Amino acid sequence: MAADWLEQSLLDAVRDGEMLDLAGDGPVDEAAMRSWDGTHTVPAALIRDLVRGRRDIEADPHGLRLRGARITGRVDLANITSDLRIELVDCFVPDGLNLCDSRLPGLVLDGSCFGHPAGSHAPPVDAARFTAPVVTMRGAVANADTPSGAVRFLGAHLGLLDCDGARLANTSGPALHAEFLRVDHSVFLRDGFRATGVGEQGTVRFAYAHLGRLACDGARLANTSGPALHADGLRVDRAVFLRAGFRATGAVQLVDAHLGLLDCDEARIENMSGPALHADGLRVDRAVFLRDGFRATGAGHSVLALNGVSVGSLWLDTSGVTRSGQATGALVGIDGLTYADLPAPVGLSRWLELLRDHTPGYSAQPYQQLAAVHRAAGHDSAVRDILMAQRRDQIDRGGLRRRDRAWVRFTGLALGFGYQPWRALLLLFAVLASSVTLAVVLGGPGGGLEHTARASTPTTPCSVVERVGVGLDLGLPVVKTGMADLCAPTGTRAGQTLTVAGWLLQLAAWASATLFIAGFTGAVRKT
Repeated sequence: MAADWLEQSLLDAVRDGEMLDLAGDGPVDEAAMRSWDGTHTVPAALIRDLVRGRRDIEADPHGLRLRGARITGRVDLANITSDLRIELVDCFVPDGLNLCDSRLPGLVLDGSCFGHPAGSHAPPVDAARFTAPVVTMRGAVANADTPSGAVRFLGAHLGLLDCDGARLANTSGPALHAEFLRVDHSVFLRDGFRATGVGEQGTVRFAYAHLGRLACDGARLANTSGPALHADGLRVDRAVFLRAGFRATGAVQLVDAHLGLLDCDEARIENMSGPALHADGLRVDRAVFLRDGFRATGAGHSVLALNGVSVGSLWLDTSGVTRSGQATGALVGIDGLTYADLPAPVGLSRWLELLRDHTPGYSAQPYQQLAAVHRAAGHDSAVRDILMAQRRDQIDRGGLRRRDRAWVRFTGLALGFGYQPWRALLLLFAVLASSVTLAVVLGGPGGGLEHTARASTPTTPCSVVERVGVGLDLGLPVVKTGMADLCAPTGTRAGQTLTVAGWLLQLAAWASATLFIAGFTGAVRKT
């Protein structure tokens, strides 16, 4: 009798567009659902018949609306195209729901609890290739032990997917398997959304999906043997939000994804076996935000793998990025990273420290990219600092041969690697001062200089002014005072010393002048 009453009540509710509420004010948690008796039991076959239109009723546009029911048997709606909207709210569906290759005008599963029979590999909610304008699973629960996923939207096409507050768990695979999913508007995994899974497919899998927006604010994802969020090849037209308490145990993987914007402010990601954020090849049209409490702990080659990433604006603060345990390695991998605006929020000195001390090894591209955006902003002095820092890093970690390393060190000392040619000019002035000092000191009376036959008083000591002129002739590579024709070194020890010193000083003067010209014209920088 109870079964007949329930069947007729559901038929009447579908005809009238009303909710058949079997729970009333009673509890609807999972424990209460498991204790429901026959007064809550609705056969899955009845739901299938209603969706197929096999009952002699004219369904209201509000569709099938059921709350607080225990549905016996697997709800099989596969390969069905129907105009009947379905609401299963706070229902217990221990054998699961099959929506594969079906098409409905709307599906509401808020607060419902799904499972699958022991030994079955069918997902509790299987919506592979399912089509609907809206699917909501707010506060829904799905528990599984299958490699296929607890909830599967493989290749589905939806207008909107709302899983706020849902709790999904799988001990043998993904919790949410949404590879190749297409969602025109938004996917919501917020407000207490919890997902636990295992394996390399990831706990939440959006590989090669195409979404309008993905919002995971406050979500918590866990996977001890693979990625927490696996989204390689994901395309999101507007934005991906992993903010406001988002937690991931396991990597967030966005390799070769293409996003409108990525915001991870206040996110916390931990991966004990590899990068925390693995985003090599990522493209972001607008901005990437990794700041304001962003925390990442990882291992492997780098904690943040951002190699080959292309982004409009980059906001990166690595103060919360750490290595796990005793793991060794870099904090960030950014070889090939490109961005259009000045990176923020940290200053230039912090960026140079990051490139020098916290990357896997020397690479010219990160320095050249940083210099390019500063050059575009008109920061010429910053550009020189960046390129000089690049040369110093090249010496330390660039794998140069000993000869090349010596040359780079010398040009760094003499010319600031070609970016400070005034250093060579100072060296020339030092040579000039040394020449004058030697000539004045060693060329005094009875010393190393005396008048030549061309002078009015041959063989007499040269005056101080004449000695200064001789020093200038020794120290200047091109310009000559002519004083050397009137005052010449003697055969004394002081004179011989002055002669040899003059040769060396002229060589040093020519070298200094040549270095200055090379630095001024940029020839040293080209090498």
